[in-house]
Amino acid sequence: MFKVGTNVKIQPIMINLRECPAHCSSVEEEIDGKPWYHDIVHYLKFQQYPDQSSENDKKTIRRLAMNFFLDGNILYKRSRDQTLLRCVDSTEAQRIVEEVHEGVCGAHASGHKLARQVMRAGYYWLTLEKDCIDFARKCHKCQIYADRIHTPANSLHVLASPWPFSM
Repeated sequence: MFKVGTNVKIQPIMINLRECPAHCSSVEEEIDGKPWYHDIVHYLKFQQYPDQSSENDKKTIRRLAMNFFLDGNILYKRSRDQTLLRCVDSTEAQRIVEEVHEGVCGAHASGHKLARQVMRAGYYWLTLEKDCIDFARKCHKCQIYADRIHTPANSLHVLASPWPFSM
């Protein structure tokens, strides 16, 4: 406790440093083998929450489920322009990224553009942009034939142009 005035006390701020960066949309593989959207599908089908879910978890599932649409057993996400994007699991997502990057929707796009092309093709998963950026960084052809913007600087050669000052 810090004393600022006569009767004012301020709590100190606790700052913790982490070993690795934390990302809000970073999702690893599920331990139980179910896809990332399993809880949302279960909520949309049966209006039931997973076992041992807290009130905060229930609130989050309800909020997430508003942006999704269930047609049979296929889950779709409503995008910003109200088009439906099919939700896929990690194995299918990897195959989609490979196909789109190899030239189905253009040839060897960068990570952000690859993510837009996948969404334009009608697919969605939580770590779409992160996966596309990682795939583009690991592509051998993209690394070989990429623009060399980080080449060493060359000295400038000054050219004197007499025409503008000839009058």
